[in-house]
Amino acid sequence: MRCCCLALIFLVAAGSVLWVRYRSPLYQSSVTVAFVTKTQNFRGEVYDHFTDNHIFMALATGRFFDNPGTRDQLRRMGGTAAFDYRVAHWGNEELPVYGQPYATMQALSDDPVETLETVNLALRLLGQKTQRLQAGAGASGKVMIKPEIIGSIIGPERQGLQKTRATVGVGLMALLAMVGVLTVTRDRRREPPVGPAAARGGRWRGAGLATGGHPSS
Repeated sequence: MRCCCLALIFLVAAGSVLWVRYRSPLYQSSVTVAFVTKTQNFRGEVYDHFTDNHIFMALATGRFFDNPGTRDQLRRMGGTAAFDYRVAHWGNEELPVYGQPYATMQALSDDPVETLETVNLALRLLGQKTQRLQAGAGASGKVMIKPEIIGSIIGPERQGLQKTRATVGVGLMALLAMVGVLTVTRDRRREPPVGPAAARGGRWRGAGLATGGHPSS
């Protein structure tokens, strides 16, 4: 009985690992943007120095993407992957110190195309939001802050960390199940026998007493 249970556990665990590894991967696309003001003091376009206004713009867009209404709008546009928007900061999540006009977008899904599409749609929303914020304040022309991609969109990339965590989780579940099976079978072995053999023993003892025999001490 115990061998059959252990074999079944191993088969289920192995099947789960193979499923996680080959049949249920997650993909991520990400991009980092800088909030900059372009200048034409030099040939071509270069980044001007960062000011508090650039940092405030990054924070304003962070609040924009934290809004549930913005998330709903992104999904209605077709950005159905799990989306995350983070403004660069020092310190930790409990006490962040914002001093850099950068933000990172990430989209996670089991569909690689979906992650890329979600990031592109979020970039479109970001450009529209920054323009509306500044137009409402009366800014225009070269003084306007614009989000610009640093490098290019990264991904879609298969997430090896997710695969590793899932594999470890399945392994721990299998180990706990094995311990449970061993404990149950061990407890059953320790139970006193109850059945025909015990009944026969009782009858023999009863017969001995009836014929004048003495029970053994």
